[in-house]
Amino acid sequence: MLGKRVEKSARTLLGALRSDTAGNVYAMAAAAMFPIAGVIGGGVDIGRAYMAQARLQQACDAGALAGRRSMSGAFMSTADAVEARKFFDFNFPAGSFDTDPFASVNGNANPRFVDGPGDKTVNGYVETTLNTSIMKIFGYKKMTLKADCTSRLDIGNVDVMMVLDVTGSMDRKPNGYSTSNQSEKKITGLKDAVEDFYDILGSGGGAQGSQIRYGFMPYNAMINVGETLYDENPSWLVGGVGTAEEDEWNYQTRRAHWQIPGTGLTTTYEQINVAGASGNDRWACENKFGKNQSTPPLWNPSDDGYGSGTPLTQNGYYYEFSYYSYRRRSRNNKECIRQVDRYDSPPVKSTEWQPGAVFDFWEYDEFDHDVSAYVESIKSSNPAAVRPTLYNNPSDDTDGPSDRWNGCIEERDTYQDIISTTNAIPANAYDLDIDLLPTNKATRWRPYWDDVQYSRSGGGLSSSSCPAEGRKLAEYASYDSDPGLDSTGSTIYSGNLESYINGLSPNGYTNHTIGMTWGARFLSPTGLFATENSTSKNGFNISRHLIFMTDGDLNVNPDIYNIYGFNELDGRLGPTNINKTEYMARQAQRFQLMCSAVKAQGITVWVIQFTNSSTIQSHLLSCATSSSHAAAATSNTAFQSAFGDIAKTIGGLRLSK
Repeated sequence: MLGKRVEKSARTLLGALRSDTAGNVYAMAAAAMFPIAGVIGGGVDIGRAYMAQARLQQACDAGALAGRRSMSGAFMSTADAVEARKFFDFNFPAGSFDTDPFASVNGNANPRFVDGPGDKTVNGYVETTLNTSIMKIFGYKKMTLKADCTSRLDIGNVDVMMVLDVTGSMDRKPNGYSTSNQSEKKITGLKDAVEDFYDILGSGGGAQGSQIRYGFMPYNAMINVGETLYDENPSWLVGGVGTAEEDEWNYQTRRAHWQIPGTGLTTTYEQINVAGASGNDRWACENKFGKNQSTPPLWNPSDDGYGSGTPLTQNGYYYEFSYYSYRRRSRNNKECIRQVDRYDSPPVKSTEWQPGAVFDFWEYDEFDHDVSAYVESIKSSNPAAVRPTLYNNPSDDTDGPSDRWNGCIEERDTYQDIISTTNAIPANAYDLDIDLLPTNKATRWRPYWDDVQYSRSGGGLSSSSCPAEGRKLAEYASYDSDPGLDSTGSTIYSGNLESYINGLSPNGYTNHTIGMTWGARFLSPTGLFATENSTSKNGFNISRHLIFMTDGDLNVNPDIYNIYGFNELDGRLGPTNINKTEYMARQAQRFQLMCSAVKAQGITVWVIQFTNSSTIQSHLLSCATSSSHAAAATSNTAFQSAFGDIAKTIGGLRLSK
């Protein structure tokens, strides 16, 4: 019975509730608390996870970029991976957003930054768990977060011209001290830096089909571009035109004078006794009677029917008199004999040799020499040229050593009066015109020929060292084994890049202007090599960069034969009596004018000063495209780093994922 009453009571209560709805909302609210809590908690924790995931991805990207930027080769080193992890940790410290400590995943480091599937690519991976704050009451205590990233150098078409200082000071340490340790020398740092640059920027090609070309212009007080110009167009050179007038160039030199013997020679001997002659009797024999001069009180030319002196023409004959011998036979008999040469027609003196001519003397002045054979000798298949200044006592006009042109040039005509206040390149300063094609002797380049140069006193002039040959822009598939190719794929430099750079040797003085000028000429898309430089293989734009590397100080001399001749006699850059200080000041201004001209062509100019000062010199700083395009390096390591930074900037570091 009791059970029935309880059951009835329950039915009565439910019925009462059903009939009285005033309190149902409380029950419904209570029942809804759990799903509402789940929705709110899920939103909170998902929001936390979203923010953590975004920061995790940013940290991964930062690490990948840092690792790629640190790389100096095709693959990551341990140091590169450490650099990548450092940037990751800075952006996502362990425990951020209440995440768990990083732990290895499937036996792999976590986070980890490794080489990508292709060269010069960094891949990053990271995984962690986020502790939930509300969802844990529903049994969801952890949320897994993952991120991956890839960084690469995204390179378009790039032309890079490296203008490299190879002067004598590059054989020293960066602090200026001499050293016998090759690894400490600046030239070694330069060679290593060029290799690092190539390793970073690479050879081009790939999926983007990019064109990356490298050109080189070693310089000191000279430039070696002769063979390149000859191959491109021999008529750009005095000596390559093919006409006598256009193939002669004037040097401070010497010219042989010849004596062509007369005809119908008859030789006789005449004598007198010079005992009692005025003054010393031997002297009277040699310098009076021997030279057909009056020998008082013993003899006079008129006594034998001659005019006085030698040589002379008399009675239709040409005479030459010369001392022959003296013999003291006794106190009162001192025999003096002279030689008398009589010609039907007289000997002729000439600067032009002809058969039978005998060398007479040298004349020292500015003279023209035919340089066509010398210019042609730049090709090993052609013979060397006979030096026109011959041996000191030549037997004929071919009796001299043979010379072969090494490729160094004299610049074309210029304007003499460029000084420190000149603010624009004069129209007739052809040497500073980047794109002007040669059309006459004034605009052609001339072969540098130090062995024919002489001072007015007859001594040889101090000359300049010829650097390694400059190289046009070329593609290199590798640094150490492949040749240099032009845009058609033809080989223009058979040796690999490593051998060329390792062959650079420091020597000579420093003229920044010629390095900058010729670097620009080899890089310009509108000048000497427009056909090769104006367009790329894939048809897209080309980014052009000139990297100017020097250890700083300009050092040129007016009393040394260089690319502008011998100023003390030629006066091409100033008066012949100009001193070194003013001569260098004029060269410094030419350098600034040329830097401005290069930048005006849209070429990006980078400048690296390799010296003991951490502050770049003002004239080098102003040459760069901007202050961020100039750097000073005080060690080989810093120099390599500066070169590497340029390569990375030129390449354009990108996230590819």
